[in-house]
Amino acid sequence: MHNRPFALSIVNGDIQTTEGKKRLDIGIVDGKITEIGSALSQKAVRTIDASGKLIFPGFIDAHTHMGIPILSTQSVDDFESGSIAAAHGGVTTIIDFTAQQPGQTLQASVQERMAKAEGKSHVDFGLHVNVTDQPEQRLHEISELTRQGFCAYKVFSTYRQAGMMITWPEFRLVLQTVHKHGGLLCLHAEDNAQIESQTNEHIKAGHLEPIYHPRSRTPEAEAEAITRAAEIAGELEARLYIVHLSSKAGLEAGLIAREQGVELILETCPQYLLLSEERYLQENGHYCITTPPLRTKDDQEALWQALADGKIDVVATDHCPFTMAQKESGRKAFHLTPNGIPGVETLFPLLYTYGVAKGRLSLKRLLQVLALNPAKLFGFSDTKGETKVGADADLIIFDPKPERSLRATDLHGNADWSPYEGFKLIGNIDFSILRGQILVEKGQFVGSDVFGRLL
Repeated sequence: MHNRPFALSIVNGDIQTTEGKKRLDIGIVDGKITEIGSALSQKAVRTIDASGKLIFPGFIDAHTHMGIPILSTQSVDDFESGSIAAAHGGVTTIIDFTAQQPGQTLQASVQERMAKAEGKSHVDFGLHVNVTDQPEQRLHEISELTRQGFCAYKVFSTYRQAGMMITWPEFRLVLQTVHKHGGLLCLHAEDNAQIESQTNEHIKAGHLEPIYHPRSRTPEAEAEAITRAAEIAGELEARLYIVHLSSKAGLEAGLIAREQGVELILETCPQYLLLSEERYLQENGHYCITTPPLRTKDDQEALWQALADGKIDVVATDHCPFTMAQKESGRKAFHLTPNGIPGVETLFPLLYTYGVAKGRLSLKRLLQVLALNPAKLFGFSDTKGETKVGADADLIIFDPKPERSLRATDLHGNADWSPYEGFKLIGNIDFSILRGQILVEKGQFVGSDVFGRLL
């Protein structure tokens, strides 16, 4: 037992764990949880009384895009603004992506991305390494990057015209190499041949309205790519992570692959649980163009059920925000509109309100998909994902009693709109704490220094 006073203690709160609720106090020294108990052994420099509040581990958004190029613009949140938004939403760790340029090495893409994040991100961050240019020539870099701690990689089975797609033979080589070195490969799974064919047909016919976005990028295209990728993963006996699963058809393809013994990890996003393609028929429907597209209410229900049943492993946001002016730059044509929506700040509030509070999702499952699972999958479960002695003191103190309406003007990212405008929310985050440092207190950002570090 240490003899130093705690830098911070949190008392009288209900700690939420996957085993249930525990009324215990937490003592923090040097950014770590050093004691959990009913009577702490030392006094604290500062004590937070969390009576009537729920205490969660800091949440992890395993899929964000801060300041990345899309079409002729770039997503409007950089690591500074995006991390402030994340902290307000209870997210204390984000995992972003490199953006490999033509001719660029993977190592150079990592260094470039780190330079954009270090000294700017107020939350801890990891990086997935995109492998989009000349993948066969980049395979030799994967062993060294993995040794450096960059263990997650990502490839695309679409976006050929943007120069990001890899072929299935290239996919096999990348997956084989990543698996050999103990890493995890993530896949944006949509069949490019179907998408290009259908997109060209709609453009040729003059069908440019937002609703033709989901009609060009169908659930069948998602399912086809998942099936094809899973066959290769099965042959290689390699794990594969499917990002932003959007449809019932894609889900069924993934579950069939699992039944055949493929170790397939499935991620979905709040937009596929809460928004439907009807949005594309409404005023400003083009604002909600994101990829994969929004689907039907039947797809939503299938995803909710799979989430509740433990068949979906992670919920992340694919946070890729644009302003209204950026969305208007495509003149409302579905194929010219920057594709992406904001989400990092609303990840936990939406999942708690429309999952836990509505009885669709247990608190145990919420903790698994927003904290425990991503920490395990991406290699930092020793320090993140659970409220336990020895872990980083990443903690969220949540008041479950207030109710409010979500308004874009109350959010903290650089997007000037939200796809969830007017959604009712239950609860408020009173404190967001990263490694013992208070980032958000009673709705105010107080993290004047930049505490975020590379994981």
